[in-house]
Amino acid sequence: MLVEDIDTWNKIIRKSQGCIYNDFGKQFPGDSTTWKTSDFNVLHRASCSQVKRMTHKTEGKLTKHFFKSLEEAISWLETNRKQQGYTLCSFCNP
Repeated sequence: MLVEDIDTWNKIIRKSQGCIYNDFGKQFPGDSTTWKTSDFNVLHRASCSQVKRMTHKTEGKLTKHFFKSLEEAISWLETNRKQQGYTLCSFCNP
């Protein structure tokens, strides 16, 4: 589920259950010579310290997807974002 408002985002953060996908590369497509946007497409546990520092929008764009389980997240990513690429968070390693 795409997180569309701050109230939903705050509820997810408070519960700290499930997974958050930061859809950075899809929302800000393209590669530069110094960094690759697809490297920022990261799947986190909702309890991850990195998620707690995030907002539900990045530069005014909706960039966070919430999933109730890791299995649900991986299934959605393999169907919808495999071509853009994604990584698992190195801090929380869902």
